[in-house]
Amino acid sequence: MDIETTIERARELRDKDELELSQELLLKLLAEHPDDPLVLFEVGGSYDVMGREDTAIPYYRQAIDEGLEGEDLQECLVCLGSCLRVVGQAAEAVEALEEAVEDFPEDNSGKAFLALAYYSNGQHRDAVQLLLELLLETTEDEDILAYEDPLSYYKDNLDERFAA
Repeated sequence: MDIETTIERARELRDKDELELSQELLLKLLAEHPDDPLVLFEVGGSYDVMGREDTAIPYYRQAIDEGLEGEDLQECLVCLGSCLRVVGQAAEAVEALEEAVEDFPEDNSGKAFLALAYYSNGQHRDAVQLLLELLLETTEDEDILAYEDPLSYYKDNLDERFAA
């Protein structure tokens, strides 16, 4: 089986909500290419979309170990972190997502999921700071931008109290 063509077909099936057929194609591909990082990533993604996060995690980890690169690696780290958070492994989720943010700082999806992982890990201050930072970096909303200076200040001083 040609890897790229099969993955493209599996993604098309997934987009049409034909998850079982997509998974079937990917598992056949995996049998032929058990160490291919992109195949491992796609199999993990297929399990993830099917709501089987616990099954997706080992495939994501193996894809990373086998040398997944570029945008696929970034997406894999985010998916791994998200799955780990969902199954209650918040500290490991934070690790995976911090790696995604550090290695791919221009991709904001990692930051959003990292904020969720921080929250789930009891790091509420870090979660709010990161979300405020992300909001201030990405918004075009004039109502929010009108308060950019105070929001930027509060982001770094969340616990500051002022005397009345």
